Amino acid sequence: MRAEVLAAQDISHVSGNAPDEVKAVISNTSIFYAHNLKGVTGPIFGEAITKRLAVTEVSVEKKAEEPQKTEGRVVCELTVEEDVRLCA
Repeated sequence: MRAEVLAAQDISHVSGNAPDEVKAVISNTSIFYAHNLKGVTGPIFGEAITKRLAVTEVSVEKKAEEPQKTEGRVVCELTVEEDVRLCA
């Protein structure tokens, strides 16, 4: 990711002990769900939902079951709207 994009990413709402650069990359959810497939136009599956996904925490912690290892924790919030409901 380009430095100017990272610098423009607002991470003031993201808690956790991860470095600011990591928070900026992880909290930019459009990167993870962007599509650059040739010939694909229009929305992709889940696009409306992923645009509402908000990262609220990015942390790095020791693994409880393997203390010599570390693991990442990413907490997201999503407002459930009509397009998220399960079909019965």
